[in-house]
Amino acid sequence: MLAPDFIERAGQPADARHAAALIYQSDPAYYDYWFALTPELILTNLALLWQAGEGCYSHTRHQVWLRGDQLVAVASHYPAHEAAEHHEALIRQLDLLPLDVSVLHRHHAQLAFLFPHVPPDAWYLRSLAVAPEWRGHGLGSRILRDIVLRADAAGHVQVHTDVDSGNPGAVKFYVRHGFEPIVESRVLALVQLNLPASLRMVLRRH
Repeated sequence: MLAPDFIERAGQPADARHAAALIYQSDPAYYDYWFALTPELILTNLALLWQAGEGCYSHTRHQVWLRGDQLVAVASHYPAHEAAEHHEALIRQLDLLPLDVSVLHRHHAQLAFLFPHVPPDAWYLRSLAVAPEWRGHGLGSRILRDIVLRADAAGHVQVHTDVDSGNPGAVKFYVRHGFEPIVESRVLALVQLNLPASLRMVLRRH
């Protein structure tokens, strides 16, 4: 459980601005390529996806952690067999954004090659983002332990997550908590644009 000075709750539409910033900071290169916009406009559109009622960026799919009234962390995780449903919902929401959706979908399709298939009996940790000023204070570790316990309670013996290989701090964080890299995915067209490979990291519980 988290220390008393952190409050955990379900994501809410009003969290959009701060949640979008945390999500963007977790992998700027990924979002810069996907949206092909300025950071300010990327944040605006991530906030719109957060406010939506469905999709893997929706507040309905996230937990948040606060210290006082400051949002300091977000996480999204679920049984892997739900992934297709969340992805289909995301595609519907992308079509509603005030953007050139042809570019958005084309880039999204290329980025999808970074992420290998997740076994349907696994638990998938889609994202865990902690505000920079709270990294290194144990908050991420506490959140990750709670996620693993939830996966255990639901009968899942593996937890999968995808980590940007260009973020050595994140890779070390997951290794420190028992995850091991299983697959390194590179997309040739993206390598030429200096987008790093993605690592599928897996925690096996039994």
